[in-house]
Amino acid sequence: MKPDPTLIKKLSRGNVKAFDKLFDMYSSKLYAFGFKYLKSNVEAEGLVQDVFIKIWNKREQLNPNKSFHSYLFTIAFNLIKKQFEKRRHVSSVVDVLAPEIADNSTEKSILYRSILHQVIDLLNELPEKKRRIFELSRFEGLSSKEIAKRVDLAPKTIDNQISEVIGYLKKQVDLSEIAVILFVFLLL
Repeated sequence: MKPDPTLIKKLSRGNVKAFDKLFDMYSSKLYAFGFKYLKSNVEAEGLVQDVFIKIWNKREQLNPNKSFHSYLFTIAFNLIKKQFEKRRHVSSVVDVLAPEIADNSTEKSILYRSILHQVIDLLNELPEKKRRIFELSRFEGLSSKEIAKRVDLAPKTIDNQISEVIGYLKKQVDLSEIAVILFVFLLL
């Protein structure tokens, strides 16, 4: 069902009812599209939310004469692509970090990988900016000043964000022997 151009015009002027109607029209289609590729209920639901957040934030730029459906699914496609890039990054982080700490014990290696995946899953639950700041610091080795320039925040704010993430991770992860080694690596 193609939305009425007047509905798009209303949305572009900030009409919440128009937004809700478009959400009702497209959310299940977006969910199905996301689930088809992401294979995760949580990620598909997050995709729907992220798409509509982008729509709302860019509502003033909407053109009622262009296909809203195409615009919506282009946003979804790009977000899915980002998610796959993030997965590849996470996978490469696991591949790089695992050999550094793992010893000859298969059990410890499995435990380590499990905890590392738990930490990465927890990082993925964070707001994107906070997660990115932590990754730039811990995985790419950038200083607070370098990160501050990249994300346009004060270095002190960067330090605070990293401290918050570390505190969050410490609360969420069971600090077994392997986890302690992992945290020592992440906190360096």
